[in-house]
Formats: sequence, structure tokens, C-alpha cells
Amino acid sequence: MYREKIGIVGGFGAYATLNFYQRILESFASDSERNYPHIIMDNNFTMPSRTRALLYDECYDEVVQGIADSLRMLSEQGADRMILVCGTAHYFLDDVYKIIPQVQQKVMDMIHILGEELRESGRKEALVIAAEGALLKELYPKRLANYQICCESPSQAHYEKIRYFIESVKRNQMTRKTAWEFFGFLEEFKAKNVILGCTEFPVLVKYVSGVLEGSVLTEWNQYQFWDPLETTIDRLKRTLS
Repeated sequence: MYREKIGIVGGFGAYATLNFYQRILESFASDSERNYPHIIMDNNFTMPSRTRALLYDECYDEVVQGIADSLRMLSEQGADRMILVCGTAHYFLDDVYKIIPQVQQKVMDMIHILGEELRESGRKEALVIAAEGALLKELYPKRLANYQICCESPSQAHYEKIRYFIESVKRNQMTRKTAWEFFGFLEEFKAKNVILGCTEFPVLVKYVSGVLEGSVLTEWNQYQFWDPLETTIDRLKRTLS
């Protein structure tokens, strides 16, 4: 039995949240349901686009307030650890903490956790694929520089293709064509260490792994994907009391 409660801020992407919840259940798999941790989830599908807030300063304050409201609600419901199932949402946390500073110690910052994991692994360089706003604001390169990680990022010329991949997951419309296009997209870069900076990408990577075959699958398996949510689950599993 776990004493601490987990709070999940979802709704940033329904299928990314669903995938994350499933992975938590698999990680804490037990012979009795009573041995799972208590999980509270808030899916706010009406929150304005985080990407548009960063690209066009559109509804920025509403996004900050929406994240703050979700974290406050989870905290008031007794959540001891809180996880945002959205990489881009982490850009807003400094402003969120100005509204509700009391939750800062409860939030599991997945970029911070990833940085520690990469540093411990000895990795020095990685390609970051993330939503446009996170890329434009250099969210991951700036944060991971604190852990001596040098990040390569796609150029703005790639943004439309990235948006297409993310939306294919959000709409649950992944196809074999999507899989082959994603593989081709990664082949444009030399890096084999790839940070999945948008939480839709782990869903897509899992799908692609089940579609590719033959020599292409062999090439695909040369990639090492670094999923911030996976490292967060690992940390949660090791430290949850």
C-alpha cells in the first residue's frame, strides 16, 4: 500500500494521457488492485493551446491560470506528487508557481528528471523533437544545458511536419503512411539519441515500432528514444512511499 497520492494533469492530449496512465498501471503491476497507488486525474480539454500561447502570445495568461487551477485542485484533493502530461506545459511553470507557490515541491518536473537521467547515462548530445512552441522557445536546450547536454533541434522548416505527427496522435489517426514518414523524418538528422519532448511522440514511436519491418526496422532499432515521462515513471516507482 502506498501512502502518497499521484496527481495527473492531463487533457493536453487525450491519447498521450491515456498512454501515460496505462504505463503507470503497467509499472506498478501487482497481483492485487489494492496495491496500486491512489491516482487523481484532471483532464481539462478546454485549456487554450500551449503552443499558440508561445508562438503568438495567444491566451498566455489563461494557459497559466488553467495549469494553476488543475494543480491547485489536485493538491487540495491530497495529491503528494503531481505530473503534467505535456512537455510544453513545463515552460509555464515559473509563472504558475507565482500563483500557487505551495505546489512547487509536489510537481515532478520531467525535464529536470530527464536531465539527471541523461547526465548519469553519460550522454552529451541528443536531438529534441517537440511541439513548435517548445522548439521556438528552446525549452529543452536551455533546461538541459544545466546538465551539460547539447541539444540539436529541428528548424522551423520542419515545424509543419512535426505538427502533422502530433495531430495524428491527438486525433488517433496514425497509419502506416504516418509511420514511414516519421522514420523518414528522423533519417534527416544524424543523431541516434532522440528526446521525445512532446508527449504524443511516445505513442507514435510505439506505433511505428509495430509497423516497420525488415531492414528498415533494423535501422529503426538503432535509435535510442529518451522519453521524459518514462524517466518520471521510473523515478516515481523508486521513490513513492
